[in-house]
Formats: sequence, structure tokens, C-alpha cells
Amino acid sequence: MTSTAYYSETGSLIKGIDEKEEPRQLRYYSFITALSQILGFLMLFLTGYWNATWQGGFQWGPNNVEYLPDGSSTEVPVTGNWHYHSTFMTYGMVFLQGEAILMYRLFRHERKIFSKFLHGMFHLFTLILFIFGLIAIVQFKNNDEDKHMFSAHSWLGVAVMTAFIIQYIAGFVSFGFPKVSPSVRAWYLPVHRAVGMIIFGVSCAQALMGYMEQTWIWPSKLRNCYYTLECHGEGLVLNFNIIVLVLYAITVLHLASSKKYIRQKTIDEEQH
Repeated sequence: MTSTAYYSETGSLIKGIDEKEEPRQLRYYSFITALSQILGFLMLFLTGYWNATWQGGFQWGPNNVEYLPDGSSTEVPVTGNWHYHSTFMTYGMVFLQGEAILMYRLFRHERKIFSKFLHGMFHLFTLILFIFGLIAIVQFKNNDEDKHMFSAHSWLGVAVMTAFIIQYIAGFVSFGFPKVSPSVRAWYLPVHRAVGMIIFGVSCAQALMGYMEQTWIWPSKLRNCYYTLECHGEGLVLNFNIIVLVLYAITVLHLASSKKYIRQKTIDEEQH
């Protein structure tokens, strides 16, 4: 058995590892990591393209009207504010939150403070996009004089965001600016990880519920057009985006939950 110790690109001294064991442990790691990033950026593109292209695209303000893609005279609402809501929530609660979870996997040999900083910042950006997404959907419902908080999607959304904020504050106090004892941090760490993955998983389910809810409340002609995949590609793009989102969530949760890929302490961490 041979072991090595070396410095990473950011100067961390990596502790000795078995040269044969680590490749075995990290088998498929590079492939799954690359796949997660490809799926993530593809999801960003498809989400932006779908929301920008159909039903009026991105518009802020009163809901206007436009004609169906088949040229019929049936008017449907231009849901510009809803498109902002859909985009901000998917970009934030799915992609940025997923990337925040992966920071300790993507930078597994760098100084922990580096990964910790990125982890916290990505979650902060997630919160910012959530706020913009919430403003957009409230504006959309106000424009339509529609009721608020009547669906399971909205109830779960509030519950998820409440849990997210509590998790963020608890994580910052415990790990970002630690004022708790090492024993408490050691106890809370697995709880923090588990709750984070649960919040991410429910956020992905929330995104799927939102897409399905939107197609259900469309006017009947547009809804039938979507169900028969005759909406000039709109239904196909949405279906493909949903599949990509699910696959992205699977890769993130696999990388985050597998003990084979867990970040190892560097020597300089163990010395302090």
C-alpha cells in the first residue's frame, strides 16, 4: 500500500491516501459530476427558453392577451409575471440550491473555507431569487384578481422556504460564524446535511407541481393543444425540461448522499 500527500491548486495539503483505493472509491465520480453540470445548465437553458418563447414571454405588469399558436381567435392571458416566477424559482430553488449542495463535492480537495464560502453564497443567491419569484407570482395573481394561497403548491412553497431560512440561519450560526461547541456542531452536521437534501428534493417536486398546475389552469383550447403536443413545440420543450430537471435532482442527491464521495479533511485542517 502506498500513499501520497500533495498540495491542491489553492494550497491545501491533501492527506495521505491509498493510490489504488481512491480511484476505486471515486469510480464514476467524474462522470456523474460532469453529467450533473451538463443537466443543470441544460435545465437553465430550457427553462429560460420555454418561459421566454410562449404565452407572451417575460413581461412585467398587467396581464395582456394574445392569440393561440394555431392562429385561432381564442384569446388567452399573457402570463408574463408567471414566467418570471417559474424562471426565478427553477434557477434558484433547483439549480443554485443543487450547486450549493455540491460545493463540498466539486471542490473536495480545496480548503474547507473556500467550499464553505461558496456553499453559503449560492444559498444566499437562492434566497434572493426566491424573493423575486415570490414578488412575481403575487403580482401575477393581483393582476388577475385571483386568490392567494389556495393550492398545495403554494402551501408547500411557504413551508419549504420557511425551512430553508431556518436551515440557513442555523447553518451560519453553527458553521459559518461558529458560536456553538464542537460537540454540538458534530451532532448537528448530519442533521444539517439530511435536512438540506430534503429541502432540495421537495423544492424539485415543487417545481414539477408548478409546471403541472400551470398547464392545468390554461384555457381549454391551449390545454388540449398541449396534451396533444401540437403547440408548435411548447409541450415538447416543457416535457423535456421536466425530465432534465428530474435527472439533475437525481445526480445531485446521489453525489451528496453517497459516502464514497464525501470530502476528506486536508492535513492542514487536522492540524488546527
